[in-house]
Amino acid sequence: MLIVMGSTGNRTLHSKTAQGFTSVNDDCETPSERKRLIEALSELRNLLEEYAPSWYTEKHHRKAESALHPKKKH
Repeated sequence: MLIVMGSTGNRTLHSKTAQGFTSVNDDCETPSERKRLIEALSELRNLLEEYAPSWYTEKHHRKAESALHPKKKH
C-alpha cells in the first residue's frame, strides 16, 4: 500500500498490482481528467529523460512513450 500526499494535503491510497500501482479512485474517464493525467505523465517522462537515473532503462522509456502515444510503434 502506498500513500501519496496531494498538493492539497489529501492522501490517496494506492495498491500494488501485477501491472503497477492503481488508485482506489480509478474512475478517471472524463476528458479533463484524462488530459490532466497525460500532462502529469508527460512531465514525469520529461524529468526522467532529463535526469536519466541509473535505474531508468530503455524498457521504462518505451513504456512511457507507449502510454503517451499509443498509436505509434516504440
